[in-house]
Amino acid sequence: MSEHFDVIVIGGSAAGLSAALILGRSRRSVLVVDSGEPRNAPAAGAHNYLGHEGVAPAELIRIGRDEVAAYGVQVTAGRVVATSTTTGDGHDPVGFSVTLDSGAVVTARRLVVASGAVDVLPEVPGLAEQWGRGVVHCPFCHGWETRDQRIGVLVTTPNAAHHALMFRALSDRVTAFLTDPALMDDTALAGLAARGISVVEGPVAEVVSDGDRLTGVRLGDGSFVELDALATASRPEARVGFLSGLGLAATSSWATTGSRPR
Repeated sequence: MSEHFDVIVIGGSAAGLSAALILGRSRRSVLVVDSGEPRNAPAAGAHNYLGHEGVAPAELIRIGRDEVAAYGVQVTAGRVVATSTTTGDGHDPVGFSVTLDSGAVVTARRLVVASGAVDVLPEVPGLAEQWGRGVVHCPFCHGWETRDQRIGVLVTTPNAAHHALMFRALSDRVTAFLTDPALMDDTALAGLAARGISVVEGPVAEVVSDGDRLTGVRLGDGSFVELDALATASRPEARVGFLSGLGLAATSSWATTGSRPR
């Protein structure tokens, strides 16, 4: 691996590889640093990606790596632990230094940050184990796979009524689990009732599975509600701690709605 590049791309999933492809085709020397922790790893397939509908996430990365390699892009496994500015290389007055978890230090004229995010999930026992499979978040990403099934919506944000209504377009068997009555006003509840969405108030104590298959949720009072899928919002946290050496920090640019395009 070289020690200096025109561009270092931090993150080797679809966004990072797309950037690397464009740069490689423009005859820039490019290094992609990939920690091997894609956000969509638990999912069986990536959807709404024209030409690759339903492709396994790992297969999509393999295809992308083959494509960028054809244009001289280098890809290395590792995690970026620190970044800083340098005095440049003669082309630019300022450059960038990147330190990997292996201890290696590489430099570049430019950085592309495509390190993605981590989904912070509601703290309900059994939920994380089903994330990306029986527990879903986006009706566009997973709606077809849950169509006509018994879908639960775990209400954890004030926007969950909208979330439930979106899943109601996919199935007429939707139940909203209202963990905190303050999260929905009378208008929101009336909207759910008008669409035939049942509302169950009270805490959800556990997401229950039989092997790899989600079977339902157990409520705080011990009762059990059978489900085929559970939808809930995650709180995405950007993986950008390594940018602190550049004086940069992440700020939120969207509200957590429970659904967003991917």
